Amino acid sequence: MAFRAIFIFLFLQVVQSAFGQTVEWGNPQKIKPKNLFSQVVGESPAGVFVLRARNTDFSSDVIIEKYKNNLALELSVPAPISINGNIERVLLVNNDLHIFISAKNTQTGNIDLLDQKVDASLKAVGMPNVICSFPASLYNEKRKIQIKTSANKKNVVILFLTKSAANGDCKLNLYGYNELIQQQFGKQFTLNEQLEDVFVTNFEMDNAGNAFVLIDFPSKKAISKIDNRDFFLYAYYPSEDKMLAYDLGNENLFLEELGMCVNNFNQTVSVVGFYSEGNQTAVNGYFMERFSIPKRSTEEKYAGILDGTIIQKITGGKLDSKNPDLRNFYIRKVLPRSDGGLFLISEKYTRVEQRFNYYINNMPQEGVRITYNYDDVALLSLNKDGNIHFGDLIRKRQSSMGDGGYISGIATLATQDNIYVLYNSELDKDGNINAHSVNYQGKTDEKIAVKSSNFSVALVPSDCKQTGPNTLLCATIREKQFTLMRITF
Repeated sequence: MAFRAIFIFLFLQVVQSAFGQTVEWGNPQKIKPKNLFSQVVGESPAGVFVLRARNTDFSSDVIIEKYKNNLALELSVPAPISINGNIERVLLVNNDLHIFISAKNTQTGNIDLLDQKVDASLKAVGMPNVICSFPASLYNEKRKIQIKTSANKKNVVILFLTKSAANGDCKLNLYGYNELIQQQFGKQFTLNEQLEDVFVTNFEMDNAGNAFVLIDFPSKKAISKIDNRDFFLYAYYPSEDKMLAYDLGNENLFLEELGMCVNNFNQTVSVVGFYSEGNQTAVNGYFMERFSIPKRSTEEKYAGILDGTIIQKITGGKLDSKNPDLRNFYIRKVLPRSDGGLFLISEKYTRVEQRFNYYINNMPQEGVRITYNYDDVALLSLNKDGNIHFGDLIRKRQSSMGDGGYISGIATLATQDNIYVLYNSELDKDGNINAHSVNYQGKTDEKIAVKSSNFSVALVPSDCKQTGPNTLLCATIREKQFTLMRITF
């Protein structure tokens, strides 16, 4: 019996090797209402850190779990915060765990943003420190305080929007911190727009501590299209205390979707996206703009209609329609190439609402069924001049109802030689976790990364994080239990 017990334990920590990748499993855990959702924070020499909560915003009643590097659960405790506030983000900064909390200060009427450092035993280190503060009356709680690290995990950037006390104009607030969470800058920029009209698509900080914001407002130009907007890349350079605004696209392009990435190797920031032209409805164009960080200037600018052969290939147009386009394709990931080019991953997504009537105690009621469709994935590789290098398509159909698409979608992993896209092959029955790989020359391969022959397993794509050059740390539902998985290619 002792041998059997040891064997069972080792099976739970099993390492599976197949098709060139290694799969490691953690301890299966029962899913309860208090830990229904998970969020992988990251991995450090001290272990793996995961958040568990009953809601997807992870702002309250959060449990922090620490796993050993072999994915065995070591600790599971409520987040060690001593003040009444909302958790805005939990991050690993230079291998140290930090909890960022917003709380209303009843004495000053301000919202304080605090940093609580946590040690390897998941205990608070000292008291939380106030790292910035702003009037609560000027903040819209529907807008989140957004917090990120740079790629090297040694810089932290915080972004949030407030309004002017004088005229209600929107203000963009940017704060930067080093690895010790010491403030490097704190700036506020008036946008001359109403708060509700401002939308931030993405923001990043490079390893040198410069901040970049992809932002848009209602267009000032008289164009017939509904909800036409002007798009900008804002770049703040702390060493010069200078904010530059780069206008994206032109008045003839109606930008439908866009993304951004920082190339720390080449010291550039690039913006890429899809557009429709003039009064046309077909989304069949793409643009790419690259900006030099040291020169503070535009390095490359390209916009063009996708070749018919390419657009049919990446959308499966020959099967779906006579005039395929990129409508309903959303950019999931933009990866920089070492030569200055880009690799773009986008996914087709639609959300369908169906209203219906029913009766309770002879009283008419109205309900809503929401169907989430996550379908084909389009892959585009762009040369440094913006021209298409190659295109590829992942054919998939994922449809679910009333779950927010929890196990739908994709997870990505970029290695030195390949880009891997992982997804669940089936949602309504026991399926496999598939891996589609493409190298930087366009050679593709499709294989089963995890086969559910002896057990059922589903990837949670939104809860996967690349933690090493070849490693993806993933949340999965295995035999109806939460289970961490590490896959290495």
